[in-house]
Amino acid sequence: MSRLTPLDIRHVEFSRRAGGYDRREVKAFMERLALEVEDALRESQGLRKRLSATEAEVARLRNAEAELQTAVMATERMAGDLKETAKREAQLLLDDAERQRRARLADVEDGLLRSHARLEALEMQRRLFKEQFRALLQAYATALEADDSAAVRPSGTAPETDLAATAPHEARTIDPEEALLDDTVGP
Repeated sequence: MSRLTPLDIRHVEFSRRAGGYDRREVKAFMERLALEVEDALRESQGLRKRLSATEAEVARLRNAEAELQTAVMATERMAGDLKETAKREAQLLLDDAERQRRARLADVEDGLLRSHARLEALEMQRRLFKEQFRALLQAYATALEADDSAAVRPSGTAPETDLAATAPHEARTIDPEEALLDDTVGP
């Protein structure tokens, strides 16, 4: 059986009999119309329930979307805060590393200055030692020359100050440390 349309209902025509319309046709039509209206009401009620459920689902989804947007915004804020915190911590680490580098560089520079000062002191000691050693060698050379010239003198002349002739058992020795300290050491 096909469904009745509003046009079918408006244009329905019943057979006429004596005393009016055919009751069976009217009753069958009314029964069919009642079934159609009942089906339409059920379908309408089902659609209303589905609409209500769909509207509830839409409202739930909108609430979930709002919560999700709130969560996303909170997460973005937290991510921004974490970024800023990480930047600050990284800057603190860089600053600390720079301070340590400067401190180490200052220590190295101080060590270098101390090493230079020590080197200069050693070089000065070296120069002083060389000068003193030269003076000692010069004193020995002068003493040797004096001794050689005393040995070459003609016999019979008395040397003015010949310690070896006056005291042969007492030979004069020159202490090197004395010679270093005394630049007037002579024969």
